[in-house]
Amino acid sequence: MYHKLKTYLLFTLLTILIWPMSLRAQENPLYFLSDSTEYAWPTDATEYLSSTFGETRSAHLHSGIDIRTWGQEGYGVFASRDGEVHRIGIGPKGYGYVIYLKHSDGSYTVYAHLNRFESELQSIADSIRLQDYSFELEHTLENERIQYKKGEIIGFTGSTGVGPPHLHFEIRDPNFNPVNPLLTNLNSYVSDTIPPIFTQLGIEYLDSDNYRYKDFELFPAEKVDDGFDFGDIEVEGPVGLSVNVHDKANRTPNSYAVYSLRMVLESDTLFHSVKNSFSFSHSSDMFLDRSYPILSETGRGFQRLYKVHGNRLPIYQKAVNEGVLHLDDGIYPVKIIAEDIYGNQSVATLKLNVNRTEKNEPIHYVASYPSPDSVLNRTVYDWLETTVVKEESLLASAGPELLPPDYQNISFYYSGKQSVKKSLSPNKLDLLHTADQKLWIQFPRGSLYDTLNVRMEMTQTANQIDIKLSPTELPISRSATFNYILPDEFKDRTRLALFSVEPFRNREKFIRADNSSGLIRASIDEITNLRIREDRVAPWVGLPEIAQNLAGMHIIRIPVKDGDTGIDYEKSSIIVNDEPGIVEYDPEDNYLIYYNPDFKPKLTNSIDYRIYDGVGNQKSQNIDIRYNP
Repeated sequence: MYHKLKTYLLFTLLTILIWPMSLRAQENPLYFLSDSTEYAWPTDATEYLSSTFGETRSAHLHSGIDIRTWGQEGYGVFASRDGEVHRIGIGPKGYGYVIYLKHSDGSYTVYAHLNRFESELQSIADSIRLQDYSFELEHTLENERIQYKKGEIIGFTGSTGVGPPHLHFEIRDPNFNPVNPLLTNLNSYVSDTIPPIFTQLGIEYLDSDNYRYKDFELFPAEKVDDGFDFGDIEVEGPVGLSVNVHDKANRTPNSYAVYSLRMVLESDTLFHSVKNSFSFSHSSDMFLDRSYPILSETGRGFQRLYKVHGNRLPIYQKAVNEGVLHLDDGIYPVKIIAEDIYGNQSVATLKLNVNRTEKNEPIHYVASYPSPDSVLNRTVYDWLETTVVKEESLLASAGPELLPPDYQNISFYYSGKQSVKKSLSPNKLDLLHTADQKLWIQFPRGSLYDTLNVRMEMTQTANQIDIKLSPTELPISRSATFNYILPDEFKDRTRLALFSVEPFRNREKFIRADNSSGLIRASIDEITNLRIREDRVAPWVGLPEIAQNLAGMHIIRIPVKDGDTGIDYEKSSIIVNDEPGIVEYDPEDNYLIYYNPDFKPKLTNSIDYRIYDGVGNQKSQNIDIRYNP
């Protein structure tokens, strides 16, 4: 009995000690702060926001606030609290120049898109990079114990990484999860008395059996005296609602994400989401919170008022029947309430006229993915002859870590093109491949949000190979691996490139891939149409010029551009007066930059550059340029 009691007490103690931080954060996202903790505004640029927490981004939720700098760079960035440098980063994408400060309570603040660090920290970063002249840096500095007091300057605003000039600021809890900064005293710096604005309503039509997405229809919002109205809308069967809604603040033209969304049917709240915090490991679930079919076709981030399977975001306070409206025949008054973090509120109304359906409750599962060819404008194929294919192993060059093909639940179809259809499982490592086994996409366990029934069709012409998937433009939780053993007529083409292709705009986006020994391999972050074709055009390179950065240091700036496969800044080199330097890349303004803290221009300077694109095309030159101080 004593041992059982001891075990029980020990278990109880451990449960208390390791109670998941995520659960505590849902109840109180600021659980790590003392009542007396206050943050200083992190810049002297402005007190106006250009973005708020939880907004739609290209592949994730926005994890902080963006502060306007009026298109300028070089404003001071200050430590928002006492802290020491945990980590610094430098690169052409993402956060650009970024500082992570760690505070006494174990939390962090993040300062991103900087032009540069303050001089001492910049010297440390330069000394690390000059060891191998690498541009990119990701370095932990906790052992150096570099400390800043609240209000001390740590860097200067810029535009490195993604976006125009601004300061991106974050608060992260001790588990490194982002927390809405406007939950703290920082909200007192921003003036906001303007309620949110509804622009459109999306009706997402769902299958009656498994609630798979089938199609969508958009309805404009009409401004009325007491808010907004979407009118009377007729539906058959179950639907999910989504809204295009944004917030405003005083004296700024920017539009922001709303803080809270509620859907009320008569007097019952059926759905309620609040953006307080989330985990980076679930950030890509944004594509499930937003309507990815509407986002793919229109480019607009409609926020769903229902929850699909696989969505792990902790922002949902309530979702009766997962928020899906599967109602009996009748007319139902629906209210959608949008609220910002300052309590400004807008209400949109609609009347849902339900025909030829029966109420089906409770709903516990809403499929994440649509069925093949269920979306408008998708190509529908004629599936003709079914052929049984003899199982063979993949080539040895495919790599020992790859699975052999699994022919269970798979059929091969031919209609003048190579096509395949398969049901993929999220609960195992699964494989989608062509009948000849020369093209296969490997989905690791947990990469899919749900079971996916998919068709793949490959078409080859003299100059390119197209791989079309149906459905397409779908999010995945983890990267999949694309592999293709090239046809003989393509194997000697050394400048082949892999692209994703948007189905509605036919726009290509280069995907970095390894092309060797007749095999192309790449990581893909979504289920998308793919294209393989050559790029034989070398980058365009402009005339080098000597300039000064905002710290007053001399640099060489070379205009570059490559519309197909982009600039490979890691492979490119610039040597000035026989001295190598760090080759930095500014993708927004299309510059390669030679940076060496010891560079002092002469009257005549010899510049030797070799600039590559993503598949190895290169432009090189040795040129002398004069400097007139």
